[in-house]
Amino acid sequence: MSDQTKRILLGVLLIAAGGFFLLQQIVEIPFGGLFIGFMFGLAGGVFLYFLIQDRTKWWAAIPGFTLLGLGALIALSSLFPEMGRRFGGSVFLAFIGLGFLVVYLLQKTQWWPIIPAGVLFTLAVVAGLRGGELGGAVFFLGVGATFALLGLHPMGKKDKWPWIPAGICLALGVLILVLSGALVGTLAGWIW
Repeated sequence: MSDQTKRILLGVLLIAAGGFFLLQQIVEIPFGGLFIGFMFGLAGGVFLYFLIQDRTKWWAAIPGFTLLGLGALIALSSLFPEMGRRFGGSVFLAFIGLGFLVVYLLQKTQWWPIIPAGVLFTLAVVAGLRGGELGGAVFFLGVGATFALLGLHPMGKKDKWPWIPAGICLALGVLILVLSGALVGTLAGWIW
């Protein structure tokens, strides 16, 4: 691409951005937020493009999905503000967790992405809950399940250490769940 073409493309993009922001002021549709969300999504797409072109660049999944998640969060908050306030953190954390999951799927001999992926997915669930002590129980149960999954990994079958944090976190999660009173009046509470 020649320098002249690059300049023309940049000029067209700047004019389009100005048009979007002007339209937002006139029509009161959150085009500005959508445009910014689109730009973050586009930046994430660039990282994922490089990942698709060369699978050895597995690291690009982390910033790629993080930027996609940020774009999705901004777009969600612009289009549906109440839903963005309620589930925005969950969406963003889940996208980051997805980046680590993709790293694991591309590099199955590497066990370390299981931990951040599991913790981030757990935090995404906790962020979506409406407060209360249930969040603490879900957090410890999710982290415990993450380490238990790591214990089932071939590395965990050789090295037994993942079962220690798994057992501790699962026990804390069950203890918090029982002591919080969240099980009162449920079948699980009667069984307990």
